[in-house]
Amino acid sequence: MLKSFLPLLVLLLPQAETAQAQTSAQISYPCSVVLHPVRDIPNALGTALITKVKKPYTDMPTSPVRERQSISIYADWMPSPSSFGEYDRYEGLAQIPGEISWRFKMYPVKEDAPSWAGGTPWAGKFDQISSELPVNTRVEIRLSHSKTNRLGPAILQNTLSGCRK
Repeated sequence: MLKSFLPLLVLLLPQAETAQAQTSAQISYPCSVVLHPVRDIPNALGTALITKVKKPYTDMPTSPVRERQSISIYADWMPSPSSFGEYDRYEGLAQIPGEISWRFKMYPVKEDAPSWAGGTPWAGKFDQISSELPVNTRVEIRLSHSKTNRLGPAILQNTLSGCRK
């Protein structure tokens, strides 16, 4: 019986090693990725910029600094969140699948002249990430309800797989 499973085990090992390498491979900094629509939303696209930042521990000029990872998201031609139901804003979400995630508010960008193509630009950032980000980190823009803190489905998304070292 063991002999019949041995060829199958040998075939599965390289795939398991490849999957582990993909989840543990770190990204190169700085990096940017395009966030693509999850569903058909005309013109909606975004970008995520991932950088390392040096943040002081205090407001004092002599404060020591610590290094953190920062994720900034800009999305344009976004429909009103309420057009998807009981939502009133967008949030950025970054997650290392099965390990940890970070949520942050996004804000509409005031424009001098609205776009004739419709939609509104939204932007947000989070710069308190202390862990290194692997290439399988997922970055998304999700619908959100501010009063219930309910997070809705992803509207734009991508992984950091294009940021390999």
